[in-house]
Amino acid sequence: MLGTRTLLGLSIDEFGIVVAEVSPRSGRPEVHRAGHWRFEEKLNLDNAKALGQQLKQFLRANHFSSKQAVIGIPTKWVIAKEITIPPAGADALAGVLNIQAERAFSLNASELVFDYCGRTSASERSDVLLLAARREIVNQVKELAAGAGLQVRSMTVSALAFGKMLPGDSLERRYGLYTRPTYCEFWTQVNGSPRSIQHVSLASTNGTTDDRAELLTSTIQRLLLLSSQQDAASPQRVTAYDGSGLPEDRTIERLNERLQPQIIVTDGGAQLLPDRIGSPDRSEQAQSIAAVAVAMAASGTDRAPVDFVNPRIGLKKKTSRKPITVWASIVGAACLLALIAVAVDWQIDRRDIATYTEQLDVMSEDIAAAREVVDRITYATSWTSQEPVFLNFMRELTLTFPEEPTIWVTNLRLNDSAGAALVGKASTEESFYEVLDKIKQQDVFSNVQMIHLRNVGRDLREKEFAVNFEYRGMK
Repeated sequence: MLGTRTLLGLSIDEFGIVVAEVSPRSGRPEVHRAGHWRFEEKLNLDNAKALGQQLKQFLRANHFSSKQAVIGIPTKWVIAKEITIPPAGADALAGVLNIQAERAFSLNASELVFDYCGRTSASERSDVLLLAARREIVNQVKELAAGAGLQVRSMTVSALAFGKMLPGDSLERRYGLYTRPTYCEFWTQVNGSPRSIQHVSLASTNGTTDDRAELLTSTIQRLLLLSSQQDAASPQRVTAYDGSGLPEDRTIERLNERLQPQIIVTDGGAQLLPDRIGSPDRSEQAQSIAAVAVAMAASGTDRAPVDFVNPRIGLKKKTSRKPITVWASIVGAACLLALIAVAVDWQIDRRDIATYTEQLDVMSEDIAAAREVVDRITYATSWTSQEPVFLNFMRELTLTFPEEPTIWVTNLRLNDSAGAALVGKASTEESFYEVLDKIKQQDVFSNVQMIHLRNVGRDLREKEFAVNFEYRGMK
């Protein structure tokens, strides 16, 4: 994709930018230098150019020389949705995805930049992850880079750049985790293709590795419970990339002490980062890992997994601005040539007719694909009926809970196959078992299973619980 030897990877979030200057060597990064520049004020269109000039000074002071930049933005700045698309050839795919994109998100399509990641097929249905970034944010990042004198070759999502670096083994489903001091980003991949991605805020800790590991342990357990298949085989594998910059580096080891054997956490940073980076500060090296992944994701001949600078869908053809008289001349010339062709050789017309007939046959496949899209949209509109399935589900579940605030729900999931996962807290065990018995007694719920009931923190009176069940109302 890029012909330059050295790339500048920048991973941006609300607090600043981590930067790494990288040269790909045999599929592995050779990092020449890395750094972390913190914003003095929140990025917006009014100050993007000024912040870009400050970034330019930072890059110059720290001896970053490359002007070819690949930028990663945080998951918090994008909207993602997994969709299923019908079989479609390359010509019809962009149109099908463009229709899906405009219907999938509530914002005006003109305010968004769309792209997708995942494998598509001309012979069978495909699951892809559709992503949208606000055009305003994309323009802010471009303005920032322009102020710094950088040429932006690609703009992707930092977490998806990590996903491209995940080990290529035969596992069907894998999970990735990128951690920062105040948040983490979690994504799911199936057969190497991203299926979901989400931003999770983290509570503040006192900065020790033990406290950090304890917080991440409960976060990973909750995310896997809500994201994994209910019949998923153990162990489930999570590849973690730690960008929190703690002085100690035993976070992965302590996570495995708490999570194994059901969950195995591997250190993605050990595979991605080389042994040394220019900065002697180990925490600076850890923070730069996202910038390294972003640069590597757009190196070589492959494109970034998602690219909001060069999106594959949503592009509008430019309207020609040629004068009407020029067009009239072209049309007249075309008509004259057509009449001459008819007079010279009637066989040419027959050949043209055969060509048009063949093109119609090809278009019939696109029409069939479009009809499948219409069928899916028609099915989706059924959810707006007077008795929506999800509202009935919420009503039946709500009736099992008491009016007194002794038990409450913190996370709830209901998937298309009627499987539900419920996570919550209770002030006493009695209140939990009372609700559990009521759920089991409801005819609309089946296969009710308690996953766990355990103490939360130092207050042994408060309990955390997790329950799986099925909702018959969708069948």
